[in-house]
Amino acid sequence: MTKALDAAADAVGVVLERPGENAPPVSDATKRAFVDLLGAPPPLPQPASTAAYVPPWLDDARAFGVALQLYQLRSDRNLGIGDLGDLKALVPMLADAGADFVGLNPLHALFTAEPERASPFSPSDRRRLNPFIIAVDEVPGFHPHMAEMVPVPSSRDQVDYTAAAQAKLTVLAKIHQSWRSGDPSVPAEARHAAARHASQAGAAMADFALFEALSHHMVASGKGAGWGSWPAQYADRASPEVRAFAEAHRDDVAFHVWLQHIAETQLGAAHAACRAAGMRIGLYLDLAVGEAPDGASTWADPSLALRGLRIGAPPDLFSLDGQDWGLAPLSPTALVERDFAPYRAVMDAVMADAGAMRIDHAMGLERLWLIPDGMTSAEGAYVRQPNLTDQVVAATVQHSAMAIGEDLGVVPPGFRERMAARRLFSMRILAFEHGPGGMTPPAQYPRDALACLSTHDIAPLEAWWQGDEIDLRLALGRIDRRVAEVEHAARLADKRAMLAMAGLPPTRATGPLDDAVCVAFHRLGARTASRLFAVRLEDVVGGRRLVNLPGTDREHPNWRRTLPVTVAEIGRSARLAATLAAVRGVRRGSG
Repeated sequence: MTKALDAAADAVGVVLERPGENAPPVSDATKRAFVDLLGAPPPLPQPASTAAYVPPWLDDARAFGVALQLYQLRSDRNLGIGDLGDLKALVPMLADAGADFVGLNPLHALFTAEPERASPFSPSDRRRLNPFIIAVDEVPGFHPHMAEMVPVPSSRDQVDYTAAAQAKLTVLAKIHQSWRSGDPSVPAEARHAAARHASQAGAAMADFALFEALSHHMVASGKGAGWGSWPAQYADRASPEVRAFAEAHRDDVAFHVWLQHIAETQLGAAHAACRAAGMRIGLYLDLAVGEAPDGASTWADPSLALRGLRIGAPPDLFSLDGQDWGLAPLSPTALVERDFAPYRAVMDAVMADAGAMRIDHAMGLERLWLIPDGMTSAEGAYVRQPNLTDQVVAATVQHSAMAIGEDLGVVPPGFRERMAARRLFSMRILAFEHGPGGMTPPAQYPRDALACLSTHDIAPLEAWWQGDEIDLRLALGRIDRRVAEVEHAARLADKRAMLAMAGLPPTRATGPLDDAVCVAFHRLGARTASRLFAVRLEDVVGGRRLVNLPGTDREHPNWRRTLPVTVAEIGRSARLAATLAAVRGVRRGSG
């Protein structure tokens, strides 16, 4: 029975052997669940061997950019949440400092009817944009009195998503009404562009806008924003009740189509502003690994997602019980049967206005840890993903945009080598790079990679220096005191090693993180052989506010903390100016 079950599980794509990972065997119960849920996949197309796009100039250069979380930006002109107007205000300063790209958090559409579902990595639809990125005051037809009529929440410490969403949607609805009423302040060219967008967007856009309108209606009726809590007749896109709703709420649906047009237009303008300012890559956008199981994508196209399974991660030293991300995986069978068109649509949406794309959990291009309903994360298993690397590579060539894979965590044997062969860039975090002799010397970093000091899942530099996330995990019961003591000791050793490698006395590891240490650490990162280096804005001006503590939801204010300085103050930061000058000097060969 075991051999027959193993053969059946292997046939549906379950990874049974994990050499080098010291992993427990997949249980028979898990194998049976996958055999029942997945079904036999169709024959796969022949894999390709072409290389991904890399800008020709980058083969003989090393570049750097700045990574930030858009919603964290603070200014007097936004409505309580950072937007593309704030970003554009920073672009000239960053470009003048030598930055070739600006990296952003995922901008995918979330749930505007339930704005507290704030994680950018749990989108409703990866093909659409979050309207909250819109700079309201840059939309044709905006009048200052519109914003004066709505209460604007403070964002000094964190984003009040409910209040900010109310303010932005109220003002945007007023602007949309002025478009529909023939307000002469709206240029005819803008109206014609919106009309073209609406007529050319197709059924997929119409479905998304209908979902958004229905989602707001359901929330107003006491239901949730996601279709999982809706009455059965509304959870079915093809039902007569949904068709009747669409007919009765045409204006609401049109509003959400219009919001997507405005967001797309402004995102394109932001990328163009980066390039016009001299950035050779421009925007570096982020692709989430999956979508919410109750969002617009799964509602409109239910056969594309696997039901009864969630995406997560296996147990590791950071998370002893594994992680359950609660995301809906795409059906490998459906992707193959549709010649990967739905996946290409996601690639097209992210790369349309970007010079680079970061792929969250890049190992998902080959395998995903899936968890059957009713089972824990530890009871899941890896399932092979068909030919997704080929789709990413083809999209980079089509859009002349490079791809960087976030290959942190449990990496299967040979994965990084296969990425490198296709010129999909790796990610390397300095404190994580260790070899037999200690920390990896800068000259030994792979060239086709992006190096950095931290990412959104890691404490910003000052918090890392103090071990804040270790103490927070201890306070939340994620680790015990013994583990915390071991981690603090390892952190102290890492600080000493990095100080020595950066040319500073290791004895400074017990002192404060001052400007000299911050600049030296960034200079060290810039010295790596990797073609790209990212300065995380939060590492320089963000203080100790953790963006995200993996494995938590509301225990920590994930995706809510704002920067302690405003956009205007960022431009005047002496620490930032010194850091960027040091990085530029190394990257451009003059320091």
